[in-house]
Amino acid sequence: MAAKGKDLSQQLEELISSLQEQGILTDYFDELRGLQDDNNPRLVDEIITIFLRVAEDYRAELTRNLSEPDVNYSEVHKLATWFKGSTTSNACGRVALACQELVDASEAKNKEGCLVALEAVNREYLVAKENLNRIVGMEREIYNMRLPKAT
Repeated sequence: MAAKGKDLSQQLEELISSLQEQGILTDYFDELRGLQDDNNPRLVDEIITIFLRVAEDYRAELTRNLSEPDVNYSEVHKLATWFKGSTTSNACGRVALACQELVDASEAKNKEGCLVALEAVNREYLVAKENLNRIVGMEREIYNMRLPKAT
């Protein structure tokens, strides 16, 4: 790999390490990356892209449910639990913690608590999303540098 590719790979490693130190990503992200190989070189990109699409759906549904005058707390609980599972399996530590707060507030049938927790979920999700998109961009650039050049 060219020097630029090595530099970019090092920058990616440093970014991921920093995100793990901040709790934005968990160490499980290393396991996800470990599944990526020459047979599936864009696995992390694909996983992140799917996660972000699904997360947007969860956020929209949670927002819709919590904007109702009579909140269906069992639905909010179900969605928050699913979102937490998705964030956990995608190594988004701080989002998962915020989702747990939403799960707890929904169990207590506390609308104000749910709204505060949803705000935290959205805030942490946007931080995670920005950084996951940076990772995907770097992964794609590294992947493209490895492709054979046409002559």
